[in-house]
Amino acid sequence: MARFQENDLPKAKLNSNSLQKALRIFKYAKNHKWKFFLGLIFLFLTSATALAFPKLMGMLVDCVTNKDLSKANEIALGLMVILTLQAIFSFFRISLFVNFTENSLSNIRFALYENLIKLPMSFYSQKRVGELNSRISADISQLQDTFSTTIAEFLRQFILIIGGFVILGSISPKLTLMMLAIVPIVAVAAVIFGRFIRKYGKKTQDKVAESQVIVEETLQGISNVKAFANEWYEIQRYKNKIREIVKIAIKGGQYRGYFASFIILCLFGCVVAVVWYGITLTIKGEVEGVGDLISFVLYTTFIGASFGGIAEMYAQIQKAVGATERVFELLEETPEEINAKPRLSAVEKIKGNVAFNNVAFSYPSRKEVQVLK
Repeated sequence: MARFQENDLPKAKLNSNSLQKALRIFKYAKNHKWKFFLGLIFLFLTSATALAFPKLMGMLVDCVTNKDLSKANEIALGLMVILTLQAIFSFFRISLFVNFTENSLSNIRFALYENLIKLPMSFYSQKRVGELNSRISADISQLQDTFSTTIAEFLRQFILIIGGFVILGSISPKLTLMMLAIVPIVAVAAVIFGRFIRKYGKKTQDKVAESQVIVEETLQGISNVKAFANEWYEIQRYKNKIREIVKIAIKGGQYRGYFASFIILCLFGCVVAVVWYGITLTIKGEVEGVGDLISFVLYTTFIGASFGGIAEMYAQIQKAVGATERVFELLEETPEEINAKPRLSAVEKIKGNVAFNNVAFSYPSRKEVQVLK
């Protein structure tokens, strides 16, 4: 049997209804909600300092043209302050998000297990234990990664894209329009191409898992294989599966080669095109100096990388929303009423004979059949 993988988790469409359901997780944050919102403030500060970095680098390069050493020293000091602040803000952002996530998910884990253990046998006759175990392990792990890392990075990349476009427009509207015409399209195409390649990697993993099933079946039932002289049949079956793995892996390798060629030609070609057009505008006097051109190239790199990462993070958030819906489906199941935990002091030893009178029992899935009368 193939192993359950995180990529197998179904995605949920992001709409107002699904987001409202996902936000119910804050109910389990209890008195830790403030950590999430304080983390958002540090996230904004981290993004703001990141946006200031390319601008200061451009100003530092301009000091070479102007031969202004004292200003260069001031800007270099300012860059070090910016980097120090960004490091401090990043530390608090990560710490607060992780603290919020771990405390919230520990409450969800306990609530989910507590509700599962109280559910009636009719529920377990319709659900598999492996599926329920997956809800506690795989789905909770998906939420853990999303709330501690993915959401923060998604918002950070979004701020970088919006802020980057605003700053680029202030440097050169023409150069910004040219960049908008090519960089986002190429970045999105790279993401789609990358997903296509990962599908081939997943197919290879699935085939390897199927080959392991053959090994497990034959070795566990080796006495049956030997008794029926079935060795050559099992060898051929395994050989055919190995050939399928090699075929898919080689094809995936070819696509990875295409992807590498695409990255070299298109992405780096876009950088060359933007730099060339920027130099043209600088020579014409439409861009103030080399420093602004350097800043523009750095902002373009930031935006291109953000476009590439934000699509993948959006897919991860979709998976997390789907995982949240499945977890809350189990939490909304109506449990049985159970007796309160007995006190040890109240426990008494039973002495004498035990008799059963008028006792009957039927399983919830087959009420028409009495297994005990």
